Amino acid sequence: MFGYTPQGMQLAQDTLEKMNARGFFLSPKMGSDLLLAAAGEKMGGYTTANYIWDLLQSRNINPSLPAVEAYHQGLKRREIPADDPRLLMVSRTLDNLRLRFGGRRNA
Repeated sequence: MFGYTPQGMQLAQDTLEKMNARGFFLSPKMGSDLLLAAAGEKMGGYTTANYIWDLLQSRNINPSLPAVEAYHQGLKRREIPADDPRLLMVSRTLDNLRLRFGGRRNA
Protein backbone atom coordinates (compact mmCIF):
# COMPACT_ATOMS: atom_id res chain seq x y z
CA MET A 1 0.00 0.00 0.00
CA PHE A 2 1.01 3.56 -0.58
CA GLY A 3 0.26 4.52 3.01
CA TYR A 4 -2.87 5.13 4.97
CA THR A 5 -3.61 8.40 3.20
CA PRO A 6 -6.95 8.63 1.42
CA GLN A 7 -5.09 8.59 -1.91
CA GLY A 8 -3.12 5.50 -0.89
CA MET A 9 -6.20 3.61 0.22
CA GLN A 10 -8.04 4.59 -2.97
CA LEU A 11 -5.09 3.41 -5.04
CA ALA A 12 -5.12 0.07 -3.22
CA GLN A 13 -8.85 -0.36 -3.75
CA ASP A 14 -8.63 0.58 -7.44
CA THR A 15 -5.85 -1.97 -7.92
CA LEU A 16 -7.91 -4.67 -6.20
CA GLU A 17 -10.93 -3.85 -8.35
CA LYS A 18 -8.84 -4.12 -11.52
CA MET A 19 -7.40 -7.45 -10.38
CA ASN A 20 -10.87 -8.77 -9.60
CA ALA A 21 -12.25 -7.58 -12.95
CA ARG A 22 -9.48 -9.42 -14.78
CA GLY A 23 -10.18 -12.65 -12.94
CA PHE A 24 -7.31 -12.57 -10.45
CA PHE A 25 -8.36 -13.79 -7.05
CA LEU A 26 -6.73 -13.42 -3.66
CA SER A 27 -5.12 -16.46 -2.14
CA PRO A 28 -5.78 -17.00 1.58
CA LYS A 29 -2.26 -15.78 2.45
CA MET A 30 -2.38 -12.72 0.21
CA GLY A 31 -5.92 -11.86 1.33
CA SER A 32 -4.96 -12.14 4.99
CA ASP A 33 -1.86 -9.99 4.49
CA LEU A 34 -3.83 -7.32 2.62
CA LEU A 35 -6.65 -7.35 5.17
CA LEU A 36 -4.13 -6.99 7.99
CA ALA A 37 -2.52 -4.03 6.24
CA ALA A 38 -5.81 -2.35 5.31
CA ALA A 39 -7.17 -2.81 8.84
CA GLY A 40 -4.52 -0.39 10.07
CA GLU A 41 -6.35 2.54 8.49
CA LYS A 42 -7.18 4.93 11.33
CA MET A 43 -9.18 7.53 9.42
CA GLY A 44 -11.44 7.28 6.44
CA GLY A 45 -14.32 5.06 5.50
CA TYR A 46 -12.52 1.72 5.92
CA THR A 47 -13.73 0.87 2.42
CA THR A 48 -10.55 -0.92 1.35
CA ALA A 49 -10.62 -3.29 4.32
CA ASN A 50 -14.34 -3.88 3.78
CA TYR A 51 -13.72 -4.58 0.09
CA ILE A 52 -10.98 -7.10 0.89
CA TRP A 53 -13.22 -8.77 3.48
CA ASP A 54 -16.04 -8.99 0.94
CA LEU A 55 -13.70 -10.47 -1.69
CA LEU A 56 -12.53 -13.14 0.75
CA GLN A 57 -16.06 -13.94 1.88
CA SER A 58 -17.31 -14.25 -1.69
CA ARG A 59 -14.69 -16.97 -2.26
CA ASN A 60 -15.35 -18.63 1.13
CA ILE A 61 -11.80 -17.88 2.30
CA ASN A 62 -11.20 -17.48 6.01
CA PRO A 63 -8.44 -14.94 6.73
CA SER A 64 -5.83 -15.59 9.38
CA LEU A 65 -6.56 -14.94 13.05
CA PRO A 66 -4.34 -11.81 13.27
CA ALA A 67 -6.00 -10.33 10.17
CA VAL A 68 -9.51 -10.94 11.52
CA GLU A 69 -8.53 -9.54 14.93
CA ALA A 70 -7.16 -6.36 13.35
CA TYR A 71 -10.20 -5.98 11.11
CA HIS A 72 -12.55 -6.53 14.05
CA GLN A 73 -10.73 -3.92 16.13
CA GLY A 74 -10.93 -1.48 13.23
CA LEU A 75 -14.67 -2.03 12.89
CA LYS A 76 -15.18 -1.53 16.62
CA ARG A 77 -13.26 1.78 16.49
CA ARG A 78 -15.85 3.12 14.08
CA GLU A 79 -19.39 4.06 15.00
CA ILE A 80 -21.11 0.90 13.81
CA PRO A 81 -24.26 -0.42 15.50
CA ALA A 82 -23.76 -3.62 17.48
CA ASP A 83 -26.32 -5.43 15.32
CA ASP A 84 -24.61 -4.57 12.02
CA PRO A 85 -24.51 -7.74 9.82
CA ARG A 86 -20.85 -7.23 8.85
CA LEU A 87 -19.75 -6.77 12.48
CA LEU A 88 -21.74 -9.83 13.53
CA MET A 89 -20.15 -11.96 10.81
CA VAL A 90 -16.65 -10.75 11.68
CA SER A 91 -17.31 -11.40 15.38
CA ARG A 92 -18.55 -14.92 14.62
CA THR A 93 -15.53 -15.63 12.41
CA LEU A 94 -13.19 -14.27 15.08
CA ASP A 95 -14.80 -16.45 17.76
CA ASN A 96 -14.47 -19.53 15.54
CA LEU A 97 -10.81 -18.81 14.76
CA ARG A 98 -10.03 -18.18 18.43
CA LEU A 99 -11.53 -21.54 19.30
CA ARG A 100 -9.33 -23.21 16.71
CA PHE A 101 -6.09 -21.28 17.14
CA GLY A 102 -6.48 -19.07 20.21
CA GLY A 103 -4.37 -21.12 22.60
CA ARG A 104 -1.17 -20.78 20.57
CA ARG A 105 -0.45 -17.08 21.02
CA ASN A 106 2.73 -15.77 22.58
CA ALA A 107 1.89 -12.54 24.31
